[in-house]
Amino acid sequence: GDRLVVIGDTRDELGGSEFFEYIHRFVGGRCPIVDFGDSKRNMDCVLDIIDNVPVSLVHDCSKGGLAVAVSEICMTGQIGCRVSLDPIPGDTLDADRMLFSESHSRYLVVLSEDDVAQIQRLLEKSGVPYGVIGSFGGDAIEFIKEDGGVPLVNLDIKSTRRSWLDSLSSLLSYSGSD
Repeated sequence: GDRLVVIGDTRDELGGSEFFEYIHRFVGGRCPIVDFGDSKRNMDCVLDIIDNVPVSLVHDCSKGGLAVAVSEICMTGQIGCRVSLDPIPGDTLDADRMLFSESHSRYLVVLSEDDVAQIQRLLEKSGVPYGVIGSFGGDAIEFIKEDGGVPLVNLDIKSTRRSWLDSLSSLLSYSGSD
């Protein structure tokens, strides 16, 4: 039942990403750019939240983007999450770019539903872009577009976690060639 909040803008910044390289076999594109003003404002706000709101977890959202960060939280906690892409602040992007953008200075905050209003007041006061994008529960990681829509991604948490935990041994035992 905990809620998931994303802090910071998501931009079309996938240049140099593993998503582009391994899925699209493309190296290049617009690399993430750090806006130092936004970065400091977002960091200060996250520190203020940590000091004043009882949060369960704060996670950076950079390498691999939102999809990887949410998946890491779910696999570590062994719990599912339903995430809506619609409230994500930033550029209007296709779903794959929203999921895998590696824009800097973004954070995921997990907190009780009872504390959402408090975090929203702090974020609005600081002028930091944010979105309440998900809720935890169940046994699947789901990403949806248009609230209540059919999932674009639906991953069983147990099989995803097993693949994640076995990834290093699979790489080390791989003997084939490209």
